[in-house]
Amino acid sequence: MKPRYIIDLDKLAETARIAKGNAGRLGVHLLMALKSFPLPSAFPALLPSVEGFTCSGLYEAKLARAGLPASRHQVHVHAPAYTEDEMEEICATCSHVVFNSLAQLARFGAYARGKGCSVGLRVNPGFSSADCLAYDPCCPDSRFGVTWEELEALERLDLLEGLEGIHIHALCEGYADDFAELVERFAAKLGQSDSQTIQTIKRSLRWINLGGGEVINDPAFATPRAVAAVRQLKELLHSSFNTHPSTLDVYIEPSEYLVRYSGYLEAHVLDVIRREKDIAVLDVSGSCHATDLLLFKMKPDVIEPAQAVGGRTTILGCVSCLAGDVLGEYDFAKPLAVGDTVVFGGLGCYSFAQQSWFNGIRHPDLVLRSKADGERTVLSWDYADYQREFHRA
Repeated sequence: MKPRYIIDLDKLAETARIAKGNAGRLGVHLLMALKSFPLPSAFPALLPSVEGFTCSGLYEAKLARAGLPASRHQVHVHAPAYTEDEMEEICATCSHVVFNSLAQLARFGAYARGKGCSVGLRVNPGFSSADCLAYDPCCPDSRFGVTWEELEALERLDLLEGLEGIHIHALCEGYADDFAELVERFAAKLGQSDSQTIQTIKRSLRWINLGGGEVINDPAFATPRAVAAVRQLKELLHSSFNTHPSTLDVYIEPSEYLVRYSGYLEAHVLDVIRREKDIAVLDVSGSCHATDLLLFKMKPDVIEPAQAVGGRTTILGCVSCLAGDVLGEYDFAKPLAVGDTVVFGGLGCYSFAQQSWFNGIRHPDLVLRSKADGERTVLSWDYADYQREFHRA
């Protein structure tokens, strides 16, 4: 027996259809953020419902492009920073390129426009629905996006030449009211500011990306308030700045709640230590296989075996040597035994993506150094390694 990640493609397709329905009622375009689910072999279950992908960097963008049919053009990319040697490939791969700072926009914006990309700027709206700082893109001293104050103080309006979009991200596990409040508050900021910078941006806008974090698998997500908020945002830009609502593309890019409940981690009991509480040692590791669970002390759902109030309390420990590599305590209807299977649910997002190559970020080279021999690179990785990791039939 081996531990396995299992992706239920039928469940994935069903959730994507719910998300598409919500997006249609909201009047927004639905993109899939690749960061939690870099699995092209499962894209066919998603593609009927999404218009494209958003990516965290070059490697993810190339994976998205390779997994899209030729007729699909939409690959958006946004990263805290780009390097000069990757911009040519980014612009050849992506339809939309979002810059995280005014300095990055000044450095690469004209080049991206010249290559035919739609250029956007990430803006930090200064508020979010996240209640955990580690997940809050708008936390104090955040590195994500240009603050509203920085925009209003900008004197070099030439930096904004050709800017077509704004990207914001302020939701984490955001339900309908959280989403509506985000749109309402951001529309108010746009409408109330008399800054010349903001006026310039609004006149040039062709699209707004409202980011991810939406609980888009909720069939009731598209509430009247949420629908009205999106409509009012479009009408604000139309009435004040001569942009017709139908020409303004509004995007959302959920990830977690598109794929979360389609994924399972199947583990097996290697040993059971009988003490005051049973301790079952599993053939998986939270540290290796479900990083989020350990970092943020989250307890995963157990789908199998059956649980029962008052049953035998069992600690589910992992096979690694890390003392804190424990997935939680559960009361099972029957005591676990060696060879039993334990299935964790709700792990379609991030789990397999974070065990390596998270965000498609390249691994550092491994170099040996000595005075006698100098430096020698013994391990090095590139896109081909990343592609082999995830792009399999």
